[in-house]
Amino acid sequence: MGERGRILVVDDELGPREALRMILQDDYDVSTAHSGEQALDHLSRGEFDLVILDIRMPNINGLDLLAKVKKRVPDTEVVMITAYASVDTATKALRHGALDYLIKPFDRKSVIEVVEKGLARRADSRFMKSKLAELQQANKALVEEIERACRNIQRHFMETVSSLVAAVDAKDSYTKSHQKRVVMFAMLLGAELGLSVREMELLQQAAILHDIGKIGVPEQILRKKASLTVEEFNIIKQHPIIGAEIISPVRFLQEIVPLILHHHERFDGTGYPQGFKGPAVPLGARIIAVADAVDAMLSDRPYAPPKTTAEVREQLRLFAGTQFDPQLVELALKLDLPARRFP
Repeated sequence: MGERGRILVVDDELGPREALRMILQDDYDVSTAHSGEQALDHLSRGEFDLVILDIRMPNINGLDLLAKVKKRVPDTEVVMITAYASVDTATKALRHGALDYLIKPFDRKSVIEVVEKGLARRADSRFMKSKLAELQQANKALVEEIERACRNIQRHFMETVSSLVAAVDAKDSYTKSHQKRVVMFAMLLGAELGLSVREMELLQQAAILHDIGKIGVPEQILRKKASLTVEEFNIIKQHPIIGAEIISPVRFLQEIVPLILHHHERFDGTGYPQGFKGPAVPLGARIIAVADAVDAMLSDRPYAPPKTTAEVREQLRLFAGTQFDPQLVELALKLDLPARRFP
């Protein structure tokens, strides 16, 4: 659109229509229409900054045309022409979105003033829309930058966590690769349950980190081959709490804190650290409890030799409803259990 404002004058009477054209044509690009239908045709073929239209016209009156114009091109300013001024007419025109109105017979000064007012508001509106578009684009770029930063932070944090997991592995030979196997079996159970993508993502994160609290357990207790004393076992039982404390400050891992804290709860409420029972134990923690126990039974531990898959299945059946969620046991028994692990 050029620098000259585009104006459409709509009036079924030739005299007022031509008078307005003559007043405005030196400074603006002026088109005219003798009916509402012709005006709508003009608007369908081009953009106008300002429409000046008569209220009293046949077929489509001015107020109805005003409503159609505002619906089709809401940013276009509209000035009404009326031969008589009334509060009712003015109210209806303004309610439908008119900028102002001219009273016949109009003078040149009034016409120029109202047109300049309309074009100024149109320019302001265009400027604001342009600035809004710029802000939206800048906001989009900022959001993308923040998302990239968050992804980088998460990636770096998970790399740090992987180092911590490796530190736990170094302290306890049994835990070496244990997290990976627990993750694999937990994900199989999660898929069988039909968990959402987000739930599977949280389950995976929690399974990776479920034993992170063992970094706070003395190495001699983790490596002890003889039976643990009550005091030593109480220390071991602190690792879910320690793990939750390690993860809690990390904002994007807040949702998995309960899964880490409660992965040693038992379905009958006799587990630790808080003795939660049944559905009170988060589902993800119940899944990890089954996956954790399956891998433990299949592994060669300091205090117990590995079990066969048949023996593991029997243990799952035996402790369904006490140690384990019976629904998860039922699903686990449908899966192919991993082979037992030897040193």
